[in-house]
Amino acid sequence: MFKSSCLIKKPVYRILALSLYCCLSMQAYAKPDIQPLGENIADQGSQFYQFQIKEFQSEDKNRTYRVWLGIPKNKQSVQALPSVFMLDGNSVMDRLNEPFLKHLNKSSSPVLVAIGYKSNLPFETKSRSLDYTPADESGKPKADPRNPERLSGGSQAFRVLIATQIMPWVEAQVKLDPSRKVLWGHSYGGLFVLDSLLHGHDFSHYIAASPSLSWANKRILNIQEKTPSDLVRNKNLMIMEGDIPTHNVKHLSPNIDKEMINNNRKLVSDLQKKGVNVRLMIYPNLSHGEVFQVSMLDTLSNQLF
Repeated sequence: MFKSSCLIKKPVYRILALSLYCCLSMQAYAKPDIQPLGENIADQGSQFYQFQIKEFQSEDKNRTYRVWLGIPKNKQSVQALPSVFMLDGNSVMDRLNEPFLKHLNKSSSPVLVAIGYKSNLPFETKSRSLDYTPADESGKPKADPRNPERLSGGSQAFRVLIATQIMPWVEAQVKLDPSRKVLWGHSYGGLFVLDSLLHGHDFSHYIAASPSLSWANKRILNIQEKTPSDLVRNKNLMIMEGDIPTHNVKHLSPNIDKEMINNNRKLVSDLQKKGVNVRLMIYPNLSHGEVFQVSMLDTLSNQLF
């Protein structure tokens, strides 16, 4: 179960303080910044986390994944640790630094698993469009309705890769607590989290940050409606969203859904009826893009699982 009530409006001032650990302006992330990244904390080294990096290849050999594994240095050898598997790993790693890892340096520090791509960009848009989105009834990749030059609908193959390659590698390095194994993703990544909730059993908790629910004529909502209760009953889901109607941003991400609050509320209601332990957290005055950093920091810092 999540440590929260059904609908929460989170005080933003406390979350903003967390962002100072990463010395970043959230306003800059209203629309994704695709500028090349420099070194991250894994390259620089940390006093509090030991990082390992391993690369994996997609089944079709067209995409190479770079996975950062951060293991707390204060862990006990026999201790089973909570873990957070995070999508858009390149951007996640760019937002972590030593002061924040020091903040996480507690007896129950989580294992960090950032799943990204072999790239120096924060968001590998072509690859994530395919990997993070569910297929239509054909089960085959097709053009992304929002960006026809990209493919979409490859979430099942990506989920298999995580379960059969990435997760076994992680568990060979560190003992994980199966009751506190989290999957976090934002936007298209949030779609993948929801799709994994509906189709997988590899995680104990699912956290979808500002999921693109209206994508492909609300495909994920339609999939949810057809999903039997037995497949999702007693699973744990948290949906995190910004309150975009009260926030004026000049350059909006194309992934922003003007109906997002209502879509989220409907999803919460439908899943509750199917027995899912689901929570909706609203961050007032934050945009779609800003929710990426805030939700990630909030999940890790306050262990919302």
